[in-house]
Amino acid sequence: MEGGGRMARARAALQQRAAAAVAPATGLDDASDEDLAGRGDAEGFKRLYRRHLPAVYRYAYARTGNRQDAEDLTALVFERAWANLPHYRATGPFRGWLFTIARRAAIDRSPPSPPGHRAGRGAGRGAARPGRRPEAAALTAEELRQILRLVDELRPEQRDVLGLRFFAGLQYAEIARVVGKREPAVKMLAYRALDTLRRRFDDEQDERIEG
Repeated sequence: MEGGGRMARARAALQQRAAAAVAPATGLDDASDEDLAGRGDAEGFKRLYRRHLPAVYRYAYARTGNRQDAEDLTALVFERAWANLPHYRATGPFRGWLFTIARRAAIDRSPPSPPGHRAGRGAGRGAARPGRRPEAAALTAEELRQILRLVDELRPEQRDVLGLRFFAGLQYAEIARVVGKREPAVKMLAYRALDTLRRRFDDEQDERIEG
């Protein structure tokens, strides 16, 4: 497909650019995100790519529900980040800037899949839930698919907040900057979304037991 070919070329271009070191690497591993971004070169961006790739991929998987789409979205995010790096200004954490791009890229992608589509495998490991709650401790693949399906049924702004918090690992203050809301409003969205998830998750577990 043309779209798949375009994203494959984007991934290849990203890898080539990230691998092209144009400055000595001395001391870069310990540099802050903001300092690396401020360099504006491929060597600094390569470090940023390695640091943030897992979180961006987890967020992309939460938004798409399968590996191929998550990989394509991740490639698009870093391609846009590289293209816009000359415009980056360290007025806030780099991670917030990056996930603002990630959120916009996710919105720009194709419409959300219908309920039940989220059956991808192999991502989201390490998501946390207390006991049988969806927000802490390790999830089984079956539970992860169930939770992703339930998340997909939430309102878009609730999906945004949960994806950024529990898959990308952003703090509420960072999420507030990304989505353009006040931090208390973001926390309330997350609280209500988690409460809905808990109730729906427990209801489905009870139905399985009774069935």
